Amino acid sequence: MVEFALIVSRCTILLILTLLPYIQPCIGAIRREPDAEHQPLLANGVDDHATGYGSTPETEVSSDEPQEFSWERRKREAKEVMEKRLREGGNWFAYAKGFMLRAAAVGLCLMVSNVLHLLIPRQTAIIMDSLAKPDGGSPWIAVMTFATLRLASSECGIELLRQWLWIPVRYYSHDAMTRAAYSHMIHLSADFHDSKSSSDMMVAINGGNAVSNAVERVLLRALPMLVDMCIAIIYLSATFGSYEGFITMATGTIFFIMAGRLVAESKAASRLRVNALYQEHYIRQSGLQGWQTVSAFNQIGYEDNRHADAVTNRWLKEQKYILTWYVSIAFQTMVLTCGLLASAFLAVYRIRSGKATSGQFAMLLMYWSQLTSPLQFFAQLGKTMSDDFIDAERLLEIMKTKPTVENRKGARHLKFVAGHVKFDNVSFSYDGQKRIINGISLDIPAGQTVAFVGATGAGKSTLLKLLDRFYDVTDGTITIDGQDIRDVDLFSLRDRIGIVPQNPILFDDTIMNNVRYGRITATDEEVFDACRAASIHDKIEGFTHGYKTQVGERGVKLSGGELQRVAIARAILRRPNIVLLDEATSAVDTDTEQQIQLSFRRLCQGRTTFVVAHRLSTIMNADRIVVVEGGQVVEQGNHDELIVAKGRYADLWSKQVFLRPRDPLDIQDLVDDRPNLPEDSCSENAATKCDKAKGGESDSDATKAGEEESEPSEVGGSDHQKEGSILNPVAPDFVPRSLQNLASAAGTSRPESEGTAIGSAISSNPGSLRCVKADCSSQTSSQT
Repeated sequence: MVEFALIVSRCTILLILTLLPYIQPCIGAIRREPDAEHQPLLANGVDDHATGYGSTPETEVSSDEPQEFSWERRKREAKEVMEKRLREGGNWFAYAKGFMLRAAAVGLCLMVSNVLHLLIPRQTAIIMDSLAKPDGGSPWIAVMTFATLRLASSECGIELLRQWLWIPVRYYSHDAMTRAAYSHMIHLSADFHDSKSSSDMMVAINGGNAVSNAVERVLLRALPMLVDMCIAIIYLSATFGSYEGFITMATGTIFFIMAGRLVAESKAASRLRVNALYQEHYIRQSGLQGWQTVSAFNQIGYEDNRHADAVTNRWLKEQKYILTWYVSIAFQTMVLTCGLLASAFLAVYRIRSGKATSGQFAMLLMYWSQLTSPLQFFAQLGKTMSDDFIDAERLLEIMKTKPTVENRKGARHLKFVAGHVKFDNVSFSYDGQKRIINGISLDIPAGQTVAFVGATGAGKSTLLKLLDRFYDVTDGTITIDGQDIRDVDLFSLRDRIGIVPQNPILFDDTIMNNVRYGRITATDEEVFDACRAASIHDKIEGFTHGYKTQVGERGVKLSGGELQRVAIARAILRRPNIVLLDEATSAVDTDTEQQIQLSFRRLCQGRTTFVVAHRLSTIMNADRIVVVEGGQVVEQGNHDELIVAKGRYADLWSKQVFLRPRDPLDIQDLVDDRPNLPEDSCSENAATKCDKAKGGESDSDATKAGEEESEPSEVGGSDHQKEGSILNPVAPDFVPRSLQNLASAAGTSRPESEGTAIGSAISSNPGSLRCVKADCSSQTSSQT
């Protein structure tokens, strides 16, 4: 009767655990509010904005809103189903309702397995008793029963069926965790991605596997073993007396206390091990990703030693952690062995006293095995769960991170009209302390091209990031056609904007797929047209595999100019309403730049365009040039207006073209690029110039007074003159190639007549002075 009662209680507990997922949703359904099917057909009129069966939406979707693709619809519907189940059930069981049948079958398998584990030791005792008695009859039936029970409980029996049923649930939970982690990370804002390394995020996503494994260990192994352990304690106490129950309980209590302390002590060592593993992974990935930099700076040996040190450090941390764990296993085994010896002595005493049989002693050993196995598993579970949660700490931390840029409640789709953009007293700070943008106000009519220029770090690229809502403004507003970009749907905003970043990143895929990423639905012919517009089509066709060429990670197989032109083609293919160009031609040569400028004119025609450039020659034709310095607008206007103003823009222009606005032309500066030297540094070749510098100061002062009111000279189509170089004052004299023949005709020496001859030649051909910094340097290098 005792054995029967134990079997019934065991089955009852397992049955309750199995049916609990079904019972809880039913209880929740009683408290649930009535759904839409139980609502009245017409709204009661209290809420003017009701949209039930009998209501009509107040607004209609505008025709210019992007259509929803089929894959977007399926993703949205799946997300809505998941959210609905979570709202209605409020637990994981409701979310996994599609797997309830399999979960119930797995629970039934666990119940059968536990019953078999209870019957096997009892059947062993029956065999031992029948063998010990001379007239015990034939033991073969008992042996066959034992073999059947053993086979049914083995890995080729009920366990095989359980694993087969659980496989879809296991991989679904792992895949769901991975998808949720990736989706959450990719929806976070730019401040998160700018502060986290890709290595940390990749390893953190793998932490989802640790979470799903922990759930599986608890549901499929910990709970059944806990039931097994309780049943074994009760059965041993009923069979061998209260002393046996006391020994078993004392052994289990001491074991758990010791295991808990040792796990807590090993947790710090485990965290050090995991941190060392992250560091090793980061060093390995950074070395492989930055192989070109490593090779260019001849640091392969340094990176090799750095990685070896990281591996050694990780192994030392792991060795310490493993040693700590083995010591804890030794103490736990010692406690279990002491408990087994005490139970064995008590069982032998009862057998010798005639209160128990030898078969029951064999049953005791088997039940003790069933008791100690859960204890060891729970100790191992503590270690494993600790490791899993440490692995998942970064993932859990990331999952708790909220995006700083997201849709506001009730955000509407952007109703694009013409592209009128306005910055109204905009300020921004990355860290909340130092302001990168400080009170900028701009009103850009639709269709205009606006160029931002200024020193590095002035905040030019930050303005483009604010317009594309990679960050939200700290103060002020940015509006498009009168709509605050923070009040519109983020994806509808970015759907209207096309950007060519300063450092474009391509995926490790074909050129065709990288260009098509600008508009996934584009045809091959549209991709070809976009590449022709970006002056890259012929270059791609010249590759061995053409448009099927793999560009490598981040586009490393392409040159800087090719990479940038592919990014430009991607933006052209997108057909945006607002164009953002962040140093879009910084890595192309002059001829290619001219071709791309023509493509940009077609791309930007009729579109509001924002350009960030350091090469001022690329933005001369912009409708408005805004000079940004220290996060503020210091001046703005078109090219001619800013040159006449002789302000910051004119200064930047003069530095790039070696010319200074509204200074008189000195022909000798074109022949000798050296500044005036002190008296003691005058060489023999420059004696004439030094004499002029000493004795003609009054004449030069008088000349300057009259030159301030003179009209600017026409030099290369702009109002600029050449500025003397101080890089190498004693360098040989430089004569432009176009003037070398004239200089030779005037004489091989350097008298003053040389400048007169060259000056007359220039007067007859002013275009020969059109030499900007890049051209002059190239002529110098070719002449050298």
